[in-house]
Amino acid sequence: MNSDTFKTEVRALRPRLLATARRIMGDDEEAEDVVQDVLLRLWQLRDEPIRNVGNLAQAIVRNLCIDKVRRRPPTVSIHDIDLADPPPDHNEEQLDRMLALVGQLPTLQQTILRLRHMEGMTMKEIAELMGTTEQAVRQSLSRARRTILQQYNITPSL
Repeated sequence: MNSDTFKTEVRALRPRLLATARRIMGDDEEAEDVVQDVLLRLWQLRDEPIRNVGNLAQAIVRNLCIDKVRRRPPTVSIHDIDLADPPPDHNEEQLDRMLALVGQLPTLQQTILRLRHMEGMTMKEIAELMGTTEQAVRQSLSRARRTILQQYNITPSL
């Protein structure tokens, strides 16, 4: 296909492609971008024997639009957010209480607990850092967890 034939075909196809892209994308600028991408792909395929350029172009438009829509980050409309009465955040109180209990642990247990659960280190990494064995780290971590669990269940909740 030469450039004149391509231009003629594109002029006839473009409005239909644009309408499809607008319907799927919901945005004129994004629809224009998609159609431009489709036209570029069609130009790259100009030497290939294609029976129905219109059907191929429609399929490419649909596929590109769907790909773009899938890649969009999820959003929430500002009208769906109710800022008048934010829900009470009990998790923050629980977290403060838990951190206070961690702060009462012996220094070694505090350190191991924080390295494991807050820094995400493995037992092996903690053992190497502390200059001890993995078994000693596991035992100290277990004691720290047990102490916190006991104190958490005894201490009255706020």
